[in-house]
Amino acid sequence: MLNARMVERMKASGAIRSPRIEDAFRETPRHLFLPGVAHDLVYSGQAVVTRSDPERGITSSSSEVNIMAPMLEALSIEPGQRILEIGVGTGFNAALLDRLVGPDGQIVSVDIQPDVVEDARAHLAAAGHSRVTAVAGDGHAGHPALAPYDRIIATASVRDIPLAWRDQLREGGLLVVPMRFRLAAQIVVTFMRAGDRFESAGVVSGGFMPLRTEQEALPKPVTFADEWEATLDSPREGDGDLVAELLRGEPSIEAFRAIPWQMTFSLIGLVDPDWIVIGRKQQATRWWGLLDRSSRSMVLIWPMPLPMAAARSSLLVYGSPAARDRLAALVDALADVRVERLRVRAVPADGQRPAADAIFDGRNFTYAIDWRAAKNAGERGASAT
Repeated sequence: MLNARMVERMKASGAIRSPRIEDAFRETPRHLFLPGVAHDLVYSGQAVVTRSDPERGITSSSSEVNIMAPMLEALSIEPGQRILEIGVGTGFNAALLDRLVGPDGQIVSVDIQPDVVEDARAHLAAAGHSRVTAVAGDGHAGHPALAPYDRIIATASVRDIPLAWRDQLREGGLLVVPMRFRLAAQIVVTFMRAGDRFESAGVVSGGFMPLRTEQEALPKPVTFADEWEATLDSPREGDGDLVAELLRGEPSIEAFRAIPWQMTFSLIGLVDPDWIVIGRKQQATRWWGLLDRSSRSMVLIWPMPLPMAAARSSLLVYGSPAARDRLAALVDALADVRVERLRVRAVPADGQRPAADAIFDGRNFTYAIDWRAAKNAGERGASAT
């Protein structure tokens, strides 16, 4: 009953669009992959943290189902396909994939944490998914022994697509991956392999913890005043002192229009490198905003996250109005941009640099993002009606 209600909510929200994805969720009880967790929480559909430590933070979880389903929809899975999953988690997503490919298909899931893999194997066996191959290893390397794959899906975010994933994906195959272009901005991109590059076939909003690797150290937040920390894409010396100084002042509170979640989580951070996320250590609450160093000012959005039905939000303005004015201009510029209409291209980093509205450089690929076309498409669609 609880599982059925969760699926109905996912259908109502638009997370589930196709009968095959609906059937996979109905036939795969989530509680088998979260033993010991209260069923009310399991079937709330929320993300459930399964491992964490004081130094590295959250290291494994069961993702929120309302992002899992759109990613599975984006894969366009056909029976009999071979799929590589990067990040096994509890094994729940691998079980859904297994149902979708059927007995003639094959699921391979790689995770860097051996104990996570061991637990996932136990969960999969208990749920009757013994065909899934769960492997302990560095996800950045994929799993070449069973390549090529028809589809690859990553359940952790990356700033740069590993070359191994491209090389292990067949021509025309699909890669669904959360891209962490900036620390405070993520989008989940469905890429199609086209030779040595990728072209986006779809985009949705969503955020995942970073893919962990033995070779790469994850960036740490800027810490200040002992109890606070801030996430900035390119922190500079003195940022902690500046933010601490601003927070000691009394902010002015100004009424502002409602800012869509997709804009704050995905779009503004893509467009403006000074997007900032502030929070108290060891607490989940975060404030999102903009730091303007030249004017020594900052603006934070309140409340955050903004309730879905809210018609208005408020701004906490620290220092001069400069940061507030920058934020207002960004909101105006991005008002008609649809995340799902973004175009993202990944071209080899050693090739010709593409032209685009925003460029992000990785070691393996250069990423070209066109967001003004997404805005124009939204305006055309609105005028056509």
